[in-house]
Amino acid sequence: MPAVPWWGVLSSVAAPVLLAVGWSLAAVRQPPGYDPVADTISQLSSYGVIDRLILVICLAGLGVAHLVTAVGLRFVPLAGRLVHGGGGVATVVVALVPKVDSVTPPVHGIAAVIAFVALATWPSVAALRWSHRPGRRTGRPRSHLPGRRAERPRSRPPVRRGGRPWPLRLPVAFAASAVLLGSGLWLALQLPDGPTAGLAERVTAGLEALWPLVVVLTGPRRGTAAAGRHVSGSA
Repeated sequence: MPAVPWWGVLSSVAAPVLLAVGWSLAAVRQPPGYDPVADTISQLSSYGVIDRLILVICLAGLGVAHLVTAVGLRFVPLAGRLVHGGGGVATVVVALVPKVDSVTPPVHGIAAVIAFVALATWPSVAALRWSHRPGRRTGRPRSHLPGRRAERPRSRPPVRRGGRPWPLRLPVAFAASAVLLGSGLWLALQLPDGPTAGLAERVTAGLEALWPLVVVLTGPRRGTAAAGRHVSGSA
């Protein structure tokens, strides 16, 4: 079993499920003319849209799921967890401050940017902090004593990685963040009325919802949980 608490595992599974169920059910309830490829997810939570509460609830649940997962990822350095959790909080704000008649309130737009950037960059932040973990201190050489040779200083022991999962290794984490940021850039270029704005938003949000689940499933087992907590505390 993963070292993440059961509620952290549950929240990591719930995030992509809530997102997919939310945008699917809300889109089905709309009259003919709604195009999921061109129309954004946020439009489904706008005032005046049929059953807008479906997406509002699911989007807020997505943000809470991100926040709970960030708390449960105890083996991940604190800096990465804070960025991840911040993205979850921003997602909740996006849900609670919807569009009005296709007009985007400044709070909604700012929170959406923060959410997308935070959820795209937290793997790289965590990987960087993991790499900067200080090693163990080495012992000092003993003073010279009459008739006794001084001992050589002990070599630095290798730094344990505390069950570092492959998604948070530097090359993989940087590649993941690059893909997520590139997807977010695609979305930014499509807004507000691009022909693939809805597709770009779904791809970006979907990948950002899935990556924490990948980290949870590939993280250390319960037998290495203590080492993981040490890594998180030293970040």
